[in-house]
Amino acid sequence: MTMRTLRYVTADVFTSVPFTGNQLAVVFGAEGLPTETLQAITREFNYAESTFVMAAEDARTTRRVRIFTPEMEVPFAGHPTIGTAHVLVATGEVPATGDQMTVVLGENVGPVPVSLRLESGVPVHAQLTTALLPEERVEVTDLDALAAAVGLTRDDLVGGDHMPTGASCGLPFQIIPVRSVAAVTRARLDQAAWRRVLDGTWAPWPMVFAMARDEQDASLPAHVQGCDIRARVFVPGSTVPEDPATGSANAALAGYLAARTPRDGVLRWEVAQGVEMGRASRLSTEAEKSQGAVQAVRVGGASVIMCEGTLTLRH
Repeated sequence: MTMRTLRYVTADVFTSVPFTGNQLAVVFGAEGLPTETLQAITREFNYAESTFVMAAEDARTTRRVRIFTPEMEVPFAGHPTIGTAHVLVATGEVPATGDQMTVVLGENVGPVPVSLRLESGVPVHAQLTTALLPEERVEVTDLDALAAAVGLTRDDLVGGDHMPTGASCGLPFQIIPVRSVAAVTRARLDQAAWRRVLDGTWAPWPMVFAMARDEQDASLPAHVQGCDIRARVFVPGSTVPEDPATGSANAALAGYLAARTPRDGVLRWEVAQGVEMGRASRLSTEAEKSQGAVQAVRVGGASVIMCEGTLTLRH
C-alpha cells in the first residue's frame, strides 16, 4: 500500500462572518490524480463545490484550477473562484503584493482574473471578471408552469421587460424576477414540476430574485443589510439543493439587469443570498456597459478561512 498526502484549506465565501456564506474546500497537490479520484474527494467534503489547485499550464495564468460539485466537474463557478484566490494569497501560496493585486486562475472556461484588495497583507475582498460575456436564451414560455416549479404563481412574476429567461456568463441559470422579497422567501422548489419544465434545458437551475431597496429588514444579519436585491438559487439534482451564494448565477443576473438598464457606465448591485438557509451571503456585482452593450461583468465579496488540514490517500 502506498500513501499520498494532500493539503486542504476550507473557507466560507461571500461573507465576512464565519459559519455563513458558501463553504469551499481548496485542495493542493492533486497533480496527476485521475478525475474520478478528484470527484471522490469532492464527495467526501460534500460541499457545494471543491477546487483543486495545480501548477499553471498557461503563461497567462497564476494557477490551474479545476472545480467540482459532488456530482460533476464544472467549467466555471463564482464562489470557488473567489474563495480559491483568497486562499492562495491568505496562505502565502501566492505572495501578497501591495494593497491591490491580481491572480489569474486557469479554469475550463479560460483564464479568469481575480482582483484582490488587501489590508496589512491580508486579502479582505476579491472580485472576478467573467471569462465570457452574458448570453441569454428563452426556452420556457409556459410561465404558469415555470412559477409552479419554484412554488409560486404567475402573479408573483414581474413580467414585461423582466420576463424569465435563461442567462449565463459561463454557467447558465434560469433567471426568474419576482415582485417582492416575500415571494423570494416563499419560494419552494417543486422537484416534479421542475423536471417537467426545466430539467434538460440549457439553463435548468432557477434563480429567484426581487429588488429589495424598498423592503429593508432590520432583522437581517448586519453583513447583508442594505442590499439592493434578495435572491435564492436552487440547484436540483445536486447534493446541495439550494446554494447559499452563487457567483456564477449573480454574474448572469448582473448581465440580465444591465441589458435592461437604459444607460451606459458601471452598473452595480449588492445581493443578499442564503438568508432563508441561515447562511446569509453578500455578493457585490457589477456590469460595465458602453454604447448599449455589456463589455464586462464582475462579481466580488469577502471570504473567511475556516480550517486547514491534510487528506491521506491510500492505494
